[in-house]
Amino acid sequence: MATLSAAGLNPRRLVIDHRSITIEGRVLTGVHLGGWVYGPELGTAPVIVIVGGITASPFPFGDGQAGDGQPRAAWWPALCAPDLIDPARHTVLCPCWPGNGSTWDGFDGRGADALSIAGLADLVAAWLDGCGCTTPVTWVGASLGGMVGVAFAARHARRCAKLITISGGLRPDGWGTATRHLQRELVRDGLRNGDVATGMSRARQLGMLTYRGRDELDTRFGTLQPGFDRPPVAEYLDHHGRRFAEQFPVQTFLLLSEAIDRGWIADPREVNAAIQHVSAETLVIGVPGDMLFPWALQVELHRALQAAGADSSLWKLDSVFGHDAFLADQEKLASVLRDAQAFGGALRAAARPRFEGVGVEPVRDIRIGLVGCGTVGQGVLEMIDRQSAAVAERYGVRFRVSRIAVRDLTRDRGARAAGIPIGDRPLELVSDPEVDVVVEVAGGAAMEPILRAALAAGKPVVTANKALLASKLADLGVLAQRTETPLYCEAAAAAAIPIVRHLSHRADEVDSLWGIVNATCNFVMTRLEQGDLTLADAVAEAQRLGFAEAQPDADLDGHDAAAKLSILAYRAFGAWVRPDGFLVRGIRELDPADCDLAESMGCRIRQIARAVRINGALDMAVEPLLLPAWHLLASVEEEYNAVYLRCVSSGDLSLFGKGAGALPTATAILGDLIDLAQDNSVRWPVPRALPVARDGSATAPAPRRHYLRITGQPHPGLERKCEGLVRRHGLTVQNRATRVESDRVHVAFMISASTDTTIAAVTEAVGQLARVEQRLCLGVMD
Repeated sequence: MATLSAAGLNPRRLVIDHRSITIEGRVLTGVHLGGWVYGPELGTAPVIVIVGGITASPFPFGDGQAGDGQPRAAWWPALCAPDLIDPARHTVLCPCWPGNGSTWDGFDGRGADALSIAGLADLVAAWLDGCGCTTPVTWVGASLGGMVGVAFAARHARRCAKLITISGGLRPDGWGTATRHLQRELVRDGLRNGDVATGMSRARQLGMLTYRGRDELDTRFGTLQPGFDRPPVAEYLDHHGRRFAEQFPVQTFLLLSEAIDRGWIADPREVNAAIQHVSAETLVIGVPGDMLFPWALQVELHRALQAAGADSSLWKLDSVFGHDAFLADQEKLASVLRDAQAFGGALRAAARPRFEGVGVEPVRDIRIGLVGCGTVGQGVLEMIDRQSAAVAERYGVRFRVSRIAVRDLTRDRGARAAGIPIGDRPLELVSDPEVDVVVEVAGGAAMEPILRAALAAGKPVVTANKALLASKLADLGVLAQRTETPLYCEAAAAAAIPIVRHLSHRADEVDSLWGIVNATCNFVMTRLEQGDLTLADAVAEAQRLGFAEAQPDADLDGHDAAAKLSILAYRAFGAWVRPDGFLVRGIRELDPADCDLAESMGCRIRQIARAVRINGALDMAVEPLLLPAWHLLASVEEEYNAVYLRCVSSGDLSLFGKGAGALPTATAILGDLIDLAQDNSVRWPVPRALPVARDGSATAPAPRRHYLRITGQPHPGLERKCEGLVRRHGLTVQNRATRVESDRVHVAFMISASTDTTIAAVTEAVGQLARVEQRLCLGVMD
């Protein structure tokens, strides 16, 4: 490959003076910005900016006519070539670092203002402005120069057409920061002790151990051998330390070293926002053995650029020379640049393929067929729109609703549905090649044919249809397994709480599951506790706030929670029990007085769905229970849900979150879509045959305490008679509370542990007493 001789090149000096400029919020006065230029005059040829590391001079191709009569050696001669950087057809600009050709008032003192990478990038931009450089440039930066180049491409995007960063990175890592801190402390010790040369020398020696690869140092120098006073590497370190101390300005080293560690993005969470401004085509080149700016930092930079939509490619420079490979292995670097056609040269024959590394793949689209576009469906559209950028960055995917099917074509579906084809034939979504996944949020048993057709056709399904799943989940799960098609139903269980996902991916076995899984009931119970509302008033408020359906019977009677418990039990225990196979009680029997009476006894009432493993059976039920006030579930209020698990090995686990509303439900659907995009689906096992525990059987539930409330006309002997009946059945009253109203009295008893059969007999006997108008018995969760 043809090369050019760098020895005879004569750069021209470009000095720009500013009375004052503002850099990183600080005003610098008496600013003198220097640099050098090779090749044609500005404005007559493409511009390449070359910026090296801390110790790099502004003469990458040397200086044949130095003012002191001694030509300056080129430090990047291999890149001076007709098909790489050619000063005959490129204007090559080389800015000077502060203190090494650039300066400002006060810089030479020991209190020089600190700059970050961003500040250095802005100084270069100011120099380019002063030079009259208006053409977008190609930035070639190595080490520190590479980091500054990334900041320049982000902060001055229109000025950077192409960025080539070599052994740089988006940020420093902890090991490199620690090393540079120690180097600066060695120099500062020298300043304090009056022996700057030794401090600079030791700092450089430490640096040389990080610039070179371990294999190279081992091969080149080896270890201390018998008969030697010093290891062979000592002379090498002394030479570089001595030369550095003699030639390099102290304050320049301190400023540039600290600039690397200050980086240019203060908050790591702002990286994406900053990188999104990069419009330059970017080549990221790294050395696997680099200790100073490790290969992982190059991969991180490449990933960040790709995730932000930049045109980035990642290239590997294989070399034993570590960080210094861009200097010590220049011919290999030149070969990589030629393979990448970095400067528009012709690709040589049999060139190596570009190294893609492990960078982020291009964002791919997943097209959604949405069945139902009511409250939840519009919430799905909103979440997809709101989270689009974040999902693309994290998972490399973009969700797009390509078709919608609804029951009523006359209803307005909101602004986000505008422009999306809407029909009333949901089965057409299954056969539509423009639909990758069916998302069903319409609800109802009528959706079964659509879900079956999609699964049979191998089209993934995401559904929130708990009413359908309550009776058909086992069949649909087996169909999904048979056709190897994902079926997701997180939104059908507990809205924003990712309980199905947790149960699907758990490593432990579940012994028991207790949960508040109906937001309507929990909101109503909270309102009964907080005021003098009747049940009907509390339900009306829930409807007004959107936490209850217009027809809330399924919620108030416990059927909604029962459907969810069937789904959760299937995932937790592998057993399919339909809601008609276990006890389901609602909250309609409750009186506001029950909340006051329970509180008097240190408890709160909540509707609880439970599934507990007992001797090879499942104790399953949905019912209102008294919970001790200290219990985690007792503190769950308003429209929130919570699930409490007891696991064999990991002990107690809990999940908490909103259980109602369009957006909480939509987050669960979006989470399922993300799992689908990541191929993160789980088998639906053939249901296991586990009997439901019942009183009187070998797998009867354990006895438990009960709350018994009677309401009747005030009577002096009422409490005594009730307590007598309790004792007659072999039980005892452990606590009691009374609430008196104008024409009736509520008396509540906490009764010792018994079976449900025994307490049912007590409740029946109490109901036969004179003047007793109502009675209510609830279990107590201890």
